[in-house]
Amino acid sequence: MTYRADLLRIVQTVVAPNAADIDQHSRFPRAALNALGARGLLGMTISRTVGGGGQDVRSAGRVVEEVAKVCGATASVLRSHYSAAAVLDRSGPHWLRAEIAAGRHLSTLAAFGPPGEMSTHGDVVQVRARKTWVIAAGEADSYVWSCGSELVLVPAEAPGLLVPADHAGMGLRGTVATCVEADPVRVPASNLLWSEELAFPWFMVLGAAVSLGLMEGALAAAIGHLGGGDPRTRSDLARMRLRTDALRVLYNDTLSAVTWHPERSADRVRLLAVTATEAAVAVTDLAMKVCGDAAFRRDLGIERRFRDARAAAAIEPTVDVMLDSVEL
Repeated sequence: MTYRADLLRIVQTVVAPNAADIDQHSRFPRAALNALGARGLLGMTISRTVGGGGQDVRSAGRVVEEVAKVCGATASVLRSHYSAAAVLDRSGPHWLRAEIAAGRHLSTLAAFGPPGEMSTHGDVVQVRARKTWVIAAGEADSYVWSCGSELVLVPAEAPGLLVPADHAGMGLRGTVATCVEADPVRVPASNLLWSEELAFPWFMVLGAAVSLGLMEGALAAAIGHLGGGDPRTRSDLARMRLRTDALRVLYNDTLSAVTWHPERSADRVRLLAVTATEAAVAVTDLAMKVCGDAAFRRDLGIERRFRDARAAAAIEPTVDVMLDSVEL
């Protein structure tokens, strides 16, 4: 991956040093996103024809996981941005794709919650809906908004777009995720996007990348603190390692399915999402257990990852929703 050196440098010098502060103060990770954008990482999945990197979901997953090892919130913002960008790269306007490719535009998904209502009046589309857990709410430059099977591009400055000021949450606080309401929002009919479900596999697969990063980060922090030689904790550390490795096998298998057989990969993607969510909760719980009182030290970041894993489990579609959609 040609971006790897830049990515590691930004993670070490920008993302990691700010992770605890972002969590404590629910602060949006603007500095990290600016740094990532400047080095082409925000636009890496956009087509090369408009100046992007032309990378796929596998490459995006590597970025998301690496960031999630130190900051789940920043990684979750990237998860939503890359998912929205996948849709925009197929059917968004040329100028917008070029802006994303240049790292000057952050997009996000407003895809979960009631479908709401959408109507067309001549050259204008009107959207009236309320979306839950919108990542980067009030911070993104645009929203890929779903109304049933339809998708529409909603600029952040669109009149009628209401974003609450309170972003308090248990974990992933830096995502400033909250409900966003279109009451109503009117945009040009040219802002209608293809209704292909590109966003779903990207959002689910990259969610698993967030989980893998949280797990790897928690395991590394626990081993760094304990050393791995104490027989009283070694079995739990081994469980953490095996659970993480097992998820990675499923993750790589699902990436192959999404790449080569996307039309038959929906259930595989759901299985990955369910497994990743539950595995991250289990591994971070074990990290809290083995580190005892030290798990609450801010410098270790274990308690933060513990909360982030549980917050990620609440992001729609939840585990129960995904399981209900699997054919038995």
